[in-house]
Amino acid sequence: MAKVLVVRKPDRSIHQIPISNKAKIMGYNNRLPTRDQWQIEEMDEEKAKKLPFIDSSYVTASEAQGKLAEKDDKIKELEAKLAALNANQAPETATDKIARINAATDAESVTAILGTDDRKTVKDAAEKMIASFTQQ
Repeated sequence: MAKVLVVRKPDRSIHQIPISNKAKIMGYNNRLPTRDQWQIEEMDEEKAKKLPFIDSSYVTASEAQGKLAEKDDKIKELEAKLAALNANQAPETATDKIARINAATDAESVTAILGTDDRKTVKDAAEKMIASFTQQ
């Protein structure tokens, strides 16, 4: 049985080359950047004839576009869920709470806004607002 070189290129195509060209092919392949180098192996001609022209892991452009569209839809769905979670569960910052306290119109609403907040700056702002309401 005659031996041939089976060359698998990065684009997933498979080529058969006569073994007499091995030195030339190996020299060319060694000059290519690592990401573009070919996988070269010696194989019997009978086995090589049974190989497909394109590797089984090859994906056509239309299949790739379909998979990308599915993944884009999934990403949009997950982003929407994340936005909903962030809108419902975003913790209120001290600055936001102080702004709400300063906009309050009476002492009861200030104490309701203060709630169980333990931050010193928020407590100080609430105390000042309650003091300003009691002085009036």
